[in-house]
Amino acid sequence: MQYILERSKLFIFLILILMLVGVYTFLTLPQREIPETPPGLVLVSTILPGAEPEEVETSITNPIERQLQSIDGIASMNSISANSASIITLEIEDGVEPEGLINTIQQQTQRAAGSFPDQAQDTSVEKLDLTFPLVSYMFYGDEAELAELEGPLADLSDEVEAVSGVAGTQIKGLNGEQVVIELDGDALAENQLQPFEVLESLRQANQPLSLGTHSDGEQQFVLTVQQSQGIEKLRELQVGQAAVPLADVATVELAEVPAEDIVTFEGEQAISYTVFLQTGQDVPSVDDRVSEVIEGFNEDLPAGISAERYVSQAENVNKIFSSLYISLLIAVLAVLVVTTAGLTLYGAFAVALTVLASVLIGLIPIPSLGVDLNQISVIGLIIAIGILVDDSIVVNDNIQRRYKLGDNAMAGAINGVREVYPSIVSSSLAIVVTFSPLLLLSGGNGAFIKALPSILITTILASTVLSITLVPMMQYLRTKRKKRKISDTPGFLGKPLEKLAQVYSGKVLKGVLKRPWLTGIGGLVIATALLSLALFTPFEFFPEADREEVTMNVRLAEGTTIEETDAFIREVTQEVAQEDGDVNETAVFTGEGLPNLFASSMDNTGANTGQVAFRIDREATSASAFIDKWEPELRERYPDAEIFLDTIVQGPPVGAPVTVTATGTDINELAALRDTLEEEMLANGATVVTDNLGAAVPAIEYVPEQGALEDNGIALSTVTNQLQLLTQGVPLYTLYEGQTPYEVVLKQAGITEGEPIDLADFSLPASNSAASGDEAGGEAGPPAAAQPGPPELIGLDELLTAQETTALAQVPHKSGDRAITLRAFGEADDFEAQMLDVVDNARADLPAGYELSTGGENSDQEAFFAEIGILFLVVLLLVYLVIAFQFKSFGLPFLVLIAVYLGISGAILGLFLTQTPLSFLGVMGIVSLTGIVVRNAVVLIDFVEARRLTGDFNIEEAIIESGYARIKPIVLTSLTSIVALLPVAFSGDPLFEPLAVTIIAGLTFSGLFTLVMIPALYLLFHRIVIARKEKKQAA
Repeated sequence: MQYILERSKLFIFLILILMLVGVYTFLTLPQREIPETPPGLVLVSTILPGAEPEEVETSITNPIERQLQSIDGIASMNSISANSASIITLEIEDGVEPEGLINTIQQQTQRAAGSFPDQAQDTSVEKLDLTFPLVSYMFYGDEAELAELEGPLADLSDEVEAVSGVAGTQIKGLNGEQVVIELDGDALAENQLQPFEVLESLRQANQPLSLGTHSDGEQQFVLTVQQSQGIEKLRELQVGQAAVPLADVATVELAEVPAEDIVTFEGEQAISYTVFLQTGQDVPSVDDRVSEVIEGFNEDLPAGISAERYVSQAENVNKIFSSLYISLLIAVLAVLVVTTAGLTLYGAFAVALTVLASVLIGLIPIPSLGVDLNQISVIGLIIAIGILVDDSIVVNDNIQRRYKLGDNAMAGAINGVREVYPSIVSSSLAIVVTFSPLLLLSGGNGAFIKALPSILITTILASTVLSITLVPMMQYLRTKRKKRKISDTPGFLGKPLEKLAQVYSGKVLKGVLKRPWLTGIGGLVIATALLSLALFTPFEFFPEADREEVTMNVRLAEGTTIEETDAFIREVTQEVAQEDGDVNETAVFTGEGLPNLFASSMDNTGANTGQVAFRIDREATSASAFIDKWEPELRERYPDAEIFLDTIVQGPPVGAPVTVTATGTDINELAALRDTLEEEMLANGATVVTDNLGAAVPAIEYVPEQGALEDNGIALSTVTNQLQLLTQGVPLYTLYEGQTPYEVVLKQAGITEGEPIDLADFSLPASNSAASGDEAGGEAGPPAAAQPGPPELIGLDELLTAQETTALAQVPHKSGDRAITLRAFGEADDFEAQMLDVVDNARADLPAGYELSTGGENSDQEAFFAEIGILFLVVLLLVYLVIAFQFKSFGLPFLVLIAVYLGISGAILGLFLTQTPLSFLGVMGIVSLTGIVVRNAVVLIDFVEARRLTGDFNIEEAIIESGYARIKPIVLTSLTSIVALLPVAFSGDPLFEPLAVTIIAGLTFSGLFTLVMIPALYLLFHRIVIARKEKKQAA
């Protein structure tokens, strides 16, 4: 210590340099609204054109899942086999390196691909990156002018995606174009061509033309053939053996791609343009760069189109951080005011500088911990400021005490630190070990809260070092120049604090020590009784954000067209807007729904789904009140529609309260089980029950006439491929018209949307006149030897019989097995218990080979509290060990842990009195109290032990003397922590209010009871344990 004090100026200069590094770190930390919570999901998707769900399941999904089940590191595997598509969603286990796992997944899917049908497209393996919407615009107005924006918006996306920090863009409401080649059946017959011949010619035309090079002895030439490009090249393509131009037998035109999204804004047709942010980027700076590009684009928009900045994360971030920075400034001012209340001006300056240095230096390692600047980390700084002041005040106060006792500048600084550093180090370690286990919380909850323990641990460690170095250096430099008289009552509240110390030590403590049993046991009884108030305290895992946006999810019956869905949703939206004057703005996203705006999205989207975003008047109503008003009303008006209203939740996304998964082999048996469970759930308290299978959709099943097929030598694949050409067409490849890419689709004219299919209108040549190849996929067979005369044509109605039936829209899997998941929603207090009773009753009648399992949001919350409970026990054990090592005692740490018990009781009392919900962050506040409240008890007991061991005081005198010496720093540090959090507690922020209330109430209650109970319990402990031990040693 003497070495450091002799070089005080040099070390202070070094600390100032580190503070500048901390300032730079703070200014360059990426800012965002909430912490990033990586989804840890991998999407494996495969397209099998024209295949039904069960065919996709058998041919694609099952082979892939069998290969994936052998991979370690996959937490869960769910899949959907739908029409023409297999989509498998994998959840990665915590701690698994995703890139290596994805490589393994790709290898396994390639193995599975060996058994796929020839027409199956390549399997895509994609990690779902965490990309937040940065900004979203609405372009609305004249429909014709909106349709002309495809090219300009594509150019805009190229420019925006080139901006550093942008992950990508998404356009909704703009239907792209594709090249449609529509074959004319009459023209094909006239030219004696079959569709497979055209298909083969088209495929060959897409092959690159390379004639190589030639040298004439003097010069090397590249050999080429002049060809038309783009659509014109297709029209001029010669097809079949007769080399007929394609334009003679087909029309080749640009046509709109079938709509996947329809967007309206305030009732007008619109295009949604959303920009997504890369992981780890700073929101305001990236937004500035992107906005500059988009605003330049908006200046050149046609007169009939308006542009509106619909969503901006930067605006939310700036608004939130303005409020939080005000709270942070108030916390800093609280440190200055409270410290000057009981310290000299110079002492207050030294403490404030140490706190500031601790915060800035503690920020230096934060980027390496994967923490950015968000709401959680700023709240962590506010809490840290209230805690950090403890060490500096204790050290400063004790050095001043040594100077009053007559020590010189060097001795006073050294002795002042030596007397208190054991308790400072141990109490700081107690705080560190309190918050360290929080870094081990798993899943989205752990990622969400990670910033809080990270900030507190680094700043506490910095404060521990600086309090025992910077404070004594500053006091030494000042006292060395001129020895000053130390006031007995420093600070503008010095005299009242001195009077408080005298009353506390002279009256309160003496009264407590006369009745230690009554005081100690009575306090524990009161604290225990207060814990029962938790039963009367509201609970809310993650609160709703105080925002104006409310989203509505709508799902209609399978088979509903997107146009019908859009008309329905717009009608419902218009009703709500007309009947509710609190609605300020509406936007409808029919189809795939919102582009992840307002933390809202839908699963299993399609033509029958859509989302609506309402903006409401927050001064007149709240999001929850709006939802409570309209959700039951709309469900009553439209019982055939699945309608959910929701708002932004300040935390990781949550699901249904209860989920039930039925697994088995037969999908029809599972569907029947689903129906039974749904009926029972609705009868026992559920308001809505949804599932991932959906209702069967109307279907036409074509039954092959095997005799007719064999008699005419026609393969079934020829018939089905002919039908595919007539209905959805065959996707071919990508064609470039200039620099614009278009997908090419081959179809055959004859079937009109909206009219029934008459198979008699279509025919195929018998085998004596044409081949039976695989026209629509795979390798086409060569034509048979042509017979003299016209071909014999066989009507499709002779080869197939049409039957109306129903078909599954999709086949869901879980962990490789067929599984249907039901999601139940309800409001009853015992809702989960009621649903579990339904499941238990259903289990009794399950067929062999079928299982029911339960889960849901409530189960996830129970799992979280079980995890936090285990971590809390670990925290208590670690705190116990730290204190046991300091006091070299197994018994004294239990006295310190009583302060934790008191803090928890106080926190529950505070939540009950204010009726603040016990939430995720409320629990975090209770855990945080464990480290914070032990400090006062540790410092108090340490002083008592030090005086007792000198032999100059009896036990009562040692307790009274320690109480007199320690009450002022205990009061000052507790006041600072409380005042620093008051702005947060009164901010009205539903996310952080429970955290602030628990810490403030816990500190207040624990502080008051610690000053009374700990001395009483210490006296009892001494009489029972220590005195008996000393007697044995003396004997």
